Amino acid sequence: MKTSIIRCLGAILFSLLFYGQSLGLNMLLFAIITVVAVLIIRSETKFNKSFLLAAGLYLLSAVFVFTVNSLLAITTCILAFIVFAGSISGIKNAVYIQWLNGLYQSLLGALHSMMNPNKDIPKGKSNHNYKFIILTIAVVTTLVVVFATLYGKANPILGEWIAAINLDFVNFNWILTAAMGYYLILNLTSKAELDIITSIDRDASTTLSEQPISDIKATSLHREQLLGTILLGALNALIVLFIITDIWYVLHDPLEDAATLSTTVHDGVSALVTSIIIAITTILILFRGELNFYKKSETLRHFTYVWIALNIVIILLTAYKNYMYSSGFGLTYKRIGVFIYLTLCISGMVTTYVKIARKHNLLFMLKSNTRAAFILLIIISSFNWDRAITTYNLHEVGTPDISYLLSMRSSNGDILYAFAKAHPEKPMNRTSIQHRYEQWQSSLSRETWQSKTLLGLLHPNTSTYEITDTRTRY
Repeated sequence: MKTSIIRCLGAILFSLLFYGQSLGLNMLLFAIITVVAVLIIRSETKFNKSFLLAAGLYLLSAVFVFTVNSLLAITTCILAFIVFAGSISGIKNAVYIQWLNGLYQSLLGALHSMMNPNKDIPKGKSNHNYKFIILTIAVVTTLVVVFATLYGKANPILGEWIAAINLDFVNFNWILTAAMGYYLILNLTSKAELDIITSIDRDASTTLSEQPISDIKATSLHREQLLGTILLGALNALIVLFIITDIWYVLHDPLEDAATLSTTVHDGVSALVTSIIIAITTILILFRGELNFYKKSETLRHFTYVWIALNIVIILLTAYKNYMYSSGFGLTYKRIGVFIYLTLCISGMVTTYVKIARKHNLLFMLKSNTRAAFILLIIISSFNWDRAITTYNLHEVGTPDISYLLSMRSSNGDILYAFAKAHPEKPMNRTSIQHRYEQWQSSLSRETWQSKTLLGLLHPNTSTYEITDTRTRY
């Protein structure tokens, strides 16, 4: 009975938070409600470290919806919710398996639980008669409404009586939203998982096992490690030459030639990522099995470690060139994307080192890098990039690109407006800035307590602004 009350209460709160509302504080409140409901109804989850981690990341992503309220933050919160749902029943699964389990749990959790009842509950002691009552009421009500509508069309008198019934006081859309909330919470608090793929992923080993090496196999491994040693030795020499010339280029003020620097950064990132993928694939082929345990492969192993270290140096040099380009000509989403790509490249380098040093397999790299990418996604969603880019470009760049800043969402309206007022001598599209400021004010004034954001809390009096006088001030 307690479980049913929690689910019904959660459904009512779901409709109260989301019916007719935009996203903001309601996402955070619903995340808290969901996590608490699961912890109470599925009490075994409190001992599941995977679940607690996923719940923490989900709550954190919901906080960013409130504080940042960007499309990225909202999308990340939805993905984190799916991972959270997948971790309820899944234990120690990879992120991609938790995504699949999360979708299954969110959409079909209750159906799975009904089709696979808990065999530990003795027959005759189940206290779920309320489910039969609710089902009966729903079926009877639905069929009565359907047939009454049909009979009303066939009988004019009955049709007039039915038409005279006034149900305007009932908000059916609100009830439908509550029903959706109940169904969602019912699915989350039911036991469900994709048994086959979950078990396969959970039981799969990420560590290579040593096998006896025959004389014939030893000869083949010797040739492989010799080939790998020569190959990585040549690649290391080439990378050293590249690093030396790249440092020389960086030291000679590349900002003087913006076009060359731009090409170097963007094309260089593409070439760098491609080369890293090819080289990692080569290493995975070399260290795919017995060569990990071949005692005479130490030279190859050391060359591989040097190659990884040199690639990290190249990544850092590319990041520095991107920083120089951004500091001289301003931040853009593409330049921020370059930093993100480079961070993922470093993650790939680190996991490659761990894979070789600890003799892991390809599954380890897949799990580790997807987990790292997911955590990075949550981290970058903590920033309001529109406002961050606008603030940086206006205050750190000599000639900021106002047109680019105006192409963003209206969340930077107050920043552009303040900059235009403070610099009346600078040429800029002041009419567009004024319009952007009005959009920003209007969006904040429409926020209700459910959709309230941190920006709305920091500017509580935005609904009483004056725009007629400000147009002549700058």
